[in-house]
Amino acid sequence: MIALLTNPDAFFEARHESPSLLGPALVVTLVGLAGVVGSYPILQATLTALPAEAGAFVTAIQVFGAVFALVATYVIWLLYAVAFHVVGSVAFDASGEFRTTLTLVGWGFVPAVFGAIVGAGANFVVFSGVRFPQDPQAVQSFVQQLQSRPEFLVSGLVGIVFLLWSAFLWTFAVRHAESLGLREAGLTVAGPVALALVLRLNGIFGVV
Repeated sequence: MIALLTNPDAFFEARHESPSLLGPALVVTLVGLAGVVGSYPILQATLTALPAEAGAFVTAIQVFGAVFALVATYVIWLLYAVAFHVVGSVAFDASGEFRTTLTLVGWGFVPAVFGAIVGAGANFVVFSGVRFPQDPQAVQSFVQQLQSRPEFLVSGLVGIVFLLWSAFLWTFAVRHAESLGLREAGLTVAGPVALALVLRLNGIFGVV
């Protein structure tokens, strides 16, 4: 694992011939679990606006929220791998196998573990003890006030740093998974990551 952070080129070169999904799946699972934990204070705060007799409904929402947060992480992993594989194949005639790309790309989510932990911490700071208004017309302005909190700004900016770190790791992952040069691998990664970056900036600043 240390080699991934200190010498990613050698790390992925040593794993591209016989990759195992176990390690990357564990990394992505950790990201998902951190997301589940981070969603808890949001769900709790949101559910304060519901009447007390909605107990069964509240439980169902909590379970669905936890499952969705975990599954969404695996979907994001799959989407990145598909995007890198397709772009590499179409733009640079890459010859790698998708399973290898999927496996090595999973290792690139290690920075996302730290980002998810930071995001979860911000959620606990902002939403712990918060009670949403029961008036539907007041909810939107209340949410906007919460989103303007500096904790979310810091968390969002830190998340961008970790995304760029992941992009750095993915460049070497794609290089070895798709048998590309470093420049071609960097360009393959750049497009999907740029889209993800725009979406994150929009979430933080509303730039789009």
